[in-house]
Amino acid sequence: MQAPTRMSIDAVRAPVYYVDNTPSTLDVAASLLADTAIPTPHLTTIIADRQSAGRGRLGRSWVTPPGQALLASTIVSLPVSLPADALGWIVHACALSVREALATRLEPLGHAVSLKWPNDVLVDGARKICGILAQLAPASSPFTTAAILGYGVNIGQERAILPTAQATSLAAEGDQRAGEDPTGVAHELLGQVLAGLDRRISSLVRHGDAISAGLLAEAEAALPLIGTRIVLASPTDAHGTPALEGLATGLAPSGALLLRTDDGCTHQIDAGDVLTTGTPLTPVHDTKEKRANN
Repeated sequence: MQAPTRMSIDAVRAPVYYVDNTPSTLDVAASLLADTAIPTPHLTTIIADRQSAGRGRLGRSWVTPPGQALLASTIVSLPVSLPADALGWIVHACALSVREALATRLEPLGHAVSLKWPNDVLVDGARKICGILAQLAPASSPFTTAAILGYGVNIGQERAILPTAQATSLAAEGDQRAGEDPTGVAHELLGQVLAGLDRRISSLVRHGDAISAGLLAEAEAALPLIGTRIVLASPTDAHGTPALEGLATGLAPSGALLLRTDDGCTHQIDAGDVLTTGTPLTPVHDTKEKRANN
């Protein structure tokens, strides 16, 4: 694995390390955490021009041309006293921070930037511009819990080279500077993302839960699927049929998605792929709590 080099980026106070090419910035971050000779304070970040084995949720790969995206992993240090439900909000805090940073560039161009539960950022509710992955890691102190947030934001790719019609980039959405100077734009976005992440995680740690910290309300407002009929497309049953279908009613204190089926039961979905059907669901009666197995 290529050794990372410390670098300086304007408006980024946390340590930033750079590698030209790596299988995954997540792996580099984990290696830094394991090396007790290298300090890795809160929000230490690794960026790369190329990932040969970038990955997303459910083992999916993440591949992009060199120098055309913000490929980053950020180490987050949390007190061990943080409740488990609050810990589940780290990935949502990152998604909200990325959404906020992208909105400053895309909303003036007439685009809406929203979230797709649990970890994607979409343009106009349809085109994916960023994916996020979180994993826990051994901490350097018995008083902290360490998590690594990996995120990839498409910046300079022209539409013709994007892997699918459902993918997009800043340049493809009309951000001219993103196409001309993708590295400069990536560094600016990183500064905004880390500032937003620091603000949200500080609030989460201070309050101890996502409701009091304001994260739950912010996340629900950024999720267009709330209040619509959805299907849990993955996992499926033994016959390949979606496991659940119903109304997305909101988020649980843990960050799980709440789905109310036609029988009036509310299921707590901790992971999986959801798709909107656009079909309104008639309000139903009393709610029972169930948990989807994912």
